[in-house]
Amino acid sequence: MKAKPSRKIRIYLRRGLDGILIGLLALSLSASQPRLSFEDRLSLQLAGRGFNFAAWLVSVWWEKWVLDAAAPQAFLDEAAQERAIRSFARHLEAAQRTAAELERRMASPEPADPAQLDALRRQWEAAHRRAEALRPLAEAILAEQLAIVLHPEGLTFLGYPIPPVNFRLAALPNLLVVSPRNQIVQEAALPLQADLTADEMDRIERRVDGAFNVSSLVVPLGGLAVYPSMIMETTHLPYLTEIIAHEWTHHWLFLWPLGWFYDRPEARTINETVADIVGKALGQAWMKRFFPDMVPPASASAAAPAAPADTGEPPAFHFGRELARTRSVVERLLARGEIRRAELYMEARRRVFLEHGYFIRKLNQAYFAFYGAYAAEEGAAGVEDPIGPRVRRLWEQSPSLRAFLFRVALITDLAGLRRALGEP
Repeated sequence: MKAKPSRKIRIYLRRGLDGILIGLLALSLSASQPRLSFEDRLSLQLAGRGFNFAAWLVSVWWEKWVLDAAAPQAFLDEAAQERAIRSFARHLEAAQRTAAELERRMASPEPADPAQLDALRRQWEAAHRRAEALRPLAEAILAEQLAIVLHPEGLTFLGYPIPPVNFRLAALPNLLVVSPRNQIVQEAALPLQADLTADEMDRIERRVDGAFNVSSLVVPLGGLAVYPSMIMETTHLPYLTEIIAHEWTHHWLFLWPLGWFYDRPEARTINETVADIVGKALGQAWMKRFFPDMVPPASASAAAPAAPADTGEPPAFHFGRELARTRSVVERLLARGEIRRAELYMEARRRVFLEHGYFIRKLNQAYFAFYGAYAAEEGAAGVEDPIGPRVRRLWEQSPSLRAFLFRVALITDLAGLRRALGEP
């Protein structure tokens, strides 16, 4: 049996790896600053609505540094760790439920009872305070659990994943995605403040569309691969573990060409599809290992909104397939220069999705440009998507998760995918 390194050495090793990754990320961010005047003008148009990553990272890194040195999860056995995670989820759920009720009461046309509102506020504060007290411990436990899941996959060194698992549960910023009206392509993406309401999102989109004659969409994010990654606050553990693993996969890919060239459209689609596939696989393994009683039958597509309950009968309306067909029609219309007709068609199709129980706030070119990068399943990438099926085939042909990652990490475009699959 190999001797384990001392706790102090493990802390120094992790800090060193963290420092190297932060330096690489800083170089990447400085090298990829927007140079196009369009993005400068877009930022000016949304002045005051942007998200301050620098301030967020400074506050989070100080907390992470202290937590890393204390390693509170090391003093709890596995059963105690599970109880801490479930307790955190209960308090967070109580806080979210109370906040939703408070918002409902305030939005009601009937006058709200001030005493009831005050009671709800106190309930929210108490639940939020308990959840916030447990959050750092929950994050440390979850990070260690993912490290344990990654170890048999051959993705650790001295017991630590490379790069280290590092994330923060937080209210995520929204993302403004911009596409030209005459084609489906992500031209710009700008992080916005968290907690925007639907009407605020719509006002921002109308302002941008009117100012630049583009198609824009404000999308909520489940995770964001800054370092530490930002992970949405959710009490649904199967989804939470999948998101954490998804964002860690982005961190891993950042060390390889597929991550370096993320800004290129084909590389971005490959990258997101790989992170989707690996995130789902690791999330399922994670749940089976630590929360077997909560293993779901299947996870939802990244592009799919909430779906109707499963009745056990074959679905008459397949969301992913219908969305793929919709994109194909839109692309043909845009190729013929029929922009207005394509936009009217997308709105008509959005209403069809609504009739079948799938809520899509806005369906436009920007929607397909953003969600089309998530091609692990049939959907927004379209029927003729050349990347998603090939990445999935590469995954199916790989003997292990590690083999798949190391094989795909050097591929940055469709031509590379074809070569890897032995296609002419």
